[in-house]
Amino acid sequence: MNKEYNQWYWKLYRWFKWDAKHFHRDVAQGFRNLWKWFPIIWKDRDWDHHFIFEVLKSKIKNTADLFEENQRFVGWEKEVRYMRICQTLIDRIQDDYYQSEHYDFYEFKIDFVPTENNMYEMKSTTTRDDCYTYVSKYPRTKKMVLSNPHYNPLTKRGDKGIALAMGIERHNRAKKLLFKILEQRIEHWWD
Repeated sequence: MNKEYNQWYWKLYRWFKWDAKHFHRDVAQGFRNLWKWFPIIWKDRDWDHHFIFEVLKSKIKNTADLFEENQRFVGWEKEVRYMRICQTLIDRIQDDYYQSEHYDFYEFKIDFVPTENNMYEMKSTTTRDDCYTYVSKYPRTKKMVLSNPHYNPLTKRGDKGIALAMGIERHNRAKKLLFKILEQRIEHWWD
């Protein structure tokens, strides 16, 4: 019993000596954190990568805002720039920006046509097809797609297939870039 009491006493003593004097600031910071993170946590769900990215994006944004506010070290602008790039990449990954970019060059009209047995059949009509413009806009990605045998079945559909495969490739490259920046720069993000 004496040994357990002694350990408890020393833990309490160390807490008072080192942490108790900061307790009021810790409580205040905790309430500020709860207020700041409440909207993110309220909308959080555990079933999708979108929500993991949302938490990561919020944390990176908060850190970038703090760096801009404090400006405590030489080179803070460079680190904030990397953080803002990460935010943009996360937004684009979440929104499937790269996978749906080719739809800016392709338009179609969908009609539901009645059939004989009181059902409807969906018919699509292409109204604009500038996929060639999209494909020629990113020649390096096109070359990567055409040289990759995994994407070849998609390219049989012409420029639309190549554009779709290019969107997938650009999306994957955005993810790789995001995590490469995090791998190389995250340990520099402290204030």
